[in-house]
Amino acid sequence: MLLITHGTNGDVLPFVRIGRELAERGHEVTVMTHAWFADRIAAAGLRHLPIDTAEGYDRHLDDARQFMLDPLKDPGGVLELYQRNGLFELLADEVRMIEAHYRPGETVVVARHTSGMAGLMAAERRGVPVALVSVTPHQYVSLPVVGEIFRNVLGRGYDEIFRSFGLRPVRDWTGYLMSVKTQLALWPEWFDAAGQQAPGHVVRCGFVLGDTAEGPVPEWSEPPVLITGGTGQVLHERFYDVAVAACRRIGRPALLVNRHPSFLPESLPDGVEWLPSAPFATVMPHVAAVLHHGGIGTLARALSSATPQVLLAHGVDRPDNAERLHRAGVAEWLPVTHWDEERLAGLLARALDDDGYRERMAPLAADAASENSVRVVAEHVEGLLGTDQIMTRPDPRERIARLTPEQRTRLAAMARARRDV
Repeated sequence: MLLITHGTNGDVLPFVRIGRELAERGHEVTVMTHAWFADRIAAAGLRHLPIDTAEGYDRHLDDARQFMLDPLKDPGGVLELYQRNGLFELLADEVRMIEAHYRPGETVVVARHTSGMAGLMAAERRGVPVALVSVTPHQYVSLPVVGEIFRNVLGRGYDEIFRSFGLRPVRDWTGYLMSVKTQLALWPEWFDAAGQQAPGHVVRCGFVLGDTAEGPVPEWSEPPVLITGGTGQVLHERFYDVAVAACRRIGRPALLVNRHPSFLPESLPDGVEWLPSAPFATVMPHVAAVLHHGGIGTLARALSSATPQVLLAHGVDRPDNAERLHRAGVAEWLPVTHWDEERLAGLLARALDDDGYRERMAPLAADAASENSVRVVAEHVEGLLGTDQIMTRPDPRERIARLTPEQRTRLAAMARARRDV
């Protein structure tokens, strides 16, 4: 089993958990991902193929920050980012790594949706069976936009890599990424139904909580508010300032967890403790509430412990995640245009005063913490063993023939807009 993923904790740790499940079922598991996760992968007893260095990983996170927050603001800058960080060359390296470890009839590739293109290329070249795994609904919601960026901004670089492996360049990226038959979504049905739903053939497996270090149960005189913006650097510069100010306004202690000191306020007030990292599996059930950025891993962990959550969601998938939680009635959130300490303090105080929240959340908490989700993923992956398939490109004419009249009208409007641009 070759697992390929890219990103931060929310993108990588669920794959580590899936890998551990597969290893416990007797499979040989290798995780291809960033060097920074070496310790987590080793702790799970899995083999690690690093795709970079820990220092290079942090440099890339810093470099990618502004483009991930708003990739349409400077499309040319996205191309420069790829070139500067050698991302096209990395794709080629990953294809070669897959092919070096591929044993016909015995190997399955499990790749992160959108970024796991090396798996699709290996499928075309060698018939490698591939499962694409999405960690957040936004990977499907944003696919038309991502497809346009891949074709019109990054197309020349991708074309060169595809041709170097004897493959035709991709012209329909949405169709290409959706052509894999086995597509697994790491969220439950209720979360899917609270927003734009994934395509019908996608299996909604449920949340897969990432493997995380455990620690002693913390002791506080008063349970604090946990403040975290995740492990990446794709974060609005005001996030921690507003969050800390809101806690101070209502007189609540706070535990601020962030491994990038440059994001911290210049000085932390009394009652705010800072840690570069914390074992959320242990800490989350014991805090009063969690004030976070809307990352999928953080919200799933909060759901699993029935911890009240308020979100300052900005960039990439976070507003979509936050809106889904709000529609389901399990969290409050603010878009960046409404970030101020008074408004946030009001939402936070209301969440803290909701005495019935944890009781109401008990059924969802049990579902979010269930080990059944990772078993469903493993069973679908195992179903691909021995099914070497030749991946065929989707025919654009067939896709157009299946469109509804409304979809055809929208597609025509997009084509006219592209010509105008």
